[in-house]
Amino acid sequence: MNTQPAQRAVTTMASPMIIGKDEPFITKLAFVVVALAIGVVCFVALMALVSVVMPKTAQRCKTVVGRWPLQAFATGLLAWAVGGGLAWFFVSHGYVPRLLRIQIVLGMLIPGVVISGVLMLLTVVGATGTVRFVGERLTGDSLPASPGRQIVIGTLACVLGSWFPVIGWAIATPALLCVSLGALLLSWARPGRLT
Repeated sequence: MNTQPAQRAVTTMASPMIIGKDEPFITKLAFVVVALAIGVVCFVALMALVSVVMPKTAQRCKTVVGRWPLQAFATGLLAWAVGGGLAWFFVSHGYVPRLLRIQIVLGMLIPGVVISGVLMLLTVVGATGTVRFVGERLTGDSLPASPGRQIVIGTLACVLGSWFPVIGWAIATPALLCVSLGALLLSWARPGRLT
């Protein structure tokens, strides 16, 4: 009895793969390129939306990144360490292993998820100022400095820098996350010194 077609159907239905293993390389490459392009467009749109909804906050974050980049990095690193540690503590204690099952304790799980969400939201708001600063530095005096142009150029530069295997994943992306969160926190802590 041949069970291979039935086994393959079950494996395909249960597998989280979008593209099969048997597909040619060019199909896989095209899928990755399209997925990355969609991600970049969505990130540019998110930065533009935050910049339109909160223009003063984006401008203050851009000023903080320009004036105090190391302080923004240190503040963001501290905030990510404390907030991430708290989130990890709550999420890891939200799952209690029992004999044959795992019990979910919502009183511990929900605070961890909320802390993670707040950290990510604050980082996105601060990232608007960071990408605008990068876009302003990259355009220089050659092009008119409109916020839209700064957002597109800065976002593309930050995303492309984050794609590099070791430097991007281990250095650029964490540094951008720390500077972005730190810029927002410092813009709230020092509103009078930003004028």
